[in-house]
Amino acid sequence: MINPISIVTYILIIILLTGSHSTPELKQNSKQVKWISKRVITFTPIAGGVGFINEDGTSERYLQLPEKKDRRWSGLDAIFPDKRNCILTSYENYSITANVTGKMYNRLWKYNLSAGELTELITNGRPADQIFCAALLSDGKHMLCSVSAENHKFQLLYLTDLDGKEWKLLSGQEFIYGIQLNHHSTRIAFHIASEGYTINSTDMEGKDRKHVTGKEGHLFFGPEWSPDDKWLAYLDCDTRKEPSHHYADLCIGRPDGSEHRVVTNGQSQYFGTAYGTKDHRCGGSNTTSWSPDGIYLVYSKLSPGAHHDAAYKPELGNHLENTFSPESAKGGCVIEWLDPFSGHEIPVTHYLDGKWDFRGVVSPDGKKLTYTSAKVAGRGEIFICNIDGTGNMFLTAGKDGLGADFPGGSMLLYWKIVSWLNKKSLPTKGRQ
Repeated sequence: MINPISIVTYILIIILLTGSHSTPELKQNSKQVKWISKRVITFTPIAGGVGFINEDGTSERYLQLPEKKDRRWSGLDAIFPDKRNCILTSYENYSITANVTGKMYNRLWKYNLSAGELTELITNGRPADQIFCAALLSDGKHMLCSVSAENHKFQLLYLTDLDGKEWKLLSGQEFIYGIQLNHHSTRIAFHIASEGYTINSTDMEGKDRKHVTGKEGHLFFGPEWSPDDKWLAYLDCDTRKEPSHHYADLCIGRPDGSEHRVVTNGQSQYFGTAYGTKDHRCGGSNTTSWSPDGIYLVYSKLSPGAHHDAAYKPELGNHLENTFSPESAKGGCVIEWLDPFSGHEIPVTHYLDGKWDFRGVVSPDGKKLTYTSAKVAGRGEIFICNIDGTGNMFLTAGKDGLGADFPGGSMLLYWKIVSWLNKKSLPTKGRQ
């Protein structure tokens, strides 16, 4: 069920930017015009490409990218410090089979949103056919990349410049993904699939490796740094009970491995999503994220006994084992805020049998939350609401109405982050 492409997408598109502290002047039709920034939400349309829509549901648009010989584009792998450029990924021969067998060729691009200009990255000394951008460093000149090796037997962690002239290996012969750079750019967290999915961290030299957690029969996945970098949040899927990897528990742990806590029970976090119509099936790993003040986690909570509209058939092969089965569906999923220290839960979306809400993304100012919602045998749709669940509004069902997923990241040219939640809506208290 676990798809490296999905998690790379998940790791790198989910942020929501707000406000404006400057109004740069841009040339248009030989006249000077003011750029008026608005909250813009990005999403992945099932029809392909990258979509944008204003927070109020207006101005839905899609990046116009050259076809060339690249059959598929995914976007917003990283945002440059100037907020004017981002990194996109193109795939020359994308398919699920090509992905899992390492026989897929992808390319990385720097994309200037205002000018619409594409510049190919990693043009020198490319070490493999599959190279994914995991994080862009604050200097805007270097990035962390996961690199497929030996027909996808390994996925290695590298630090490189944008041209690919210099490559520094930060890992051993392992299968690493779920890569997250902390806020101080001093440590990197990731999970290692080649040793049974364990959570680990390392310094920027690939040294001082710390084993955060791991347990036989358990799949630990998707580390996320708390805003103060003192904690990691991640998922724990008990593969003995859940071989399909659809469900998990939420956990937190210290980056040095000194503490590990399971903060939910009953495998109640929706993990490996599967949804969509019969002709347009979708999915991808659904993890968690912290509120900007580090007090709450986004919790995609399953109803007791819930099962989505897919039947698990492992004999069909890796990433092909979830087949359309609306008759298997029961229950649903809602989004809540979870205090991982006290266990206190605050509902955000309401429960409705057959409705699945997941992939919640809170804005950096803590005022809005976007998420994906899908009904049994239905398309994915993007919604937005206030963090307490009020003001819920439909945004988009993607290009041609085929569906949309992975809401979040904005590419405003200039923005300002407010680092606290709306205290009228959520209780706050200090943490160690």
